[in-house]
Amino acid sequence: MNITDKIQKLRTDKGWSVAELSRVTEIPTVSLRVMLSRDDPNNYNVKALIRIAEALDSTVSFLTKEDKDTIVPEITKIQRKELQKVISDAVDHYFSGEAIKKGKN
Repeated sequence: MNITDKIQKLRTDKGWSVAELSRVTEIPTVSLRVMLSRDDPNNYNVKALIRIAEALDSTVSFLTKEDKDTIVPEITKIQRKELQKVISDAVDHYFSGEAIKKGKN
């Protein structure tokens, strides 16, 4: 999702028209419409982007971050098994009463 798509989604989630976003950001409606309809959807004036992000209760970082940047890498099968073992051991230790007896709950 590019910047424009994110802005449009956040705007519609608030139930705002482009005119309402324009009013809140104090960016002229015509200018805002031009920004949102550019061929390059990632070409924004920084000051305008800050105003838009604030109005939409978002951040510039969120708006500019590409989808591939937000994907968390999957853990490997080995890491998953190790994590399951650590969790299992901790649960077993806790419910065995050892942690409770030592006051480490």
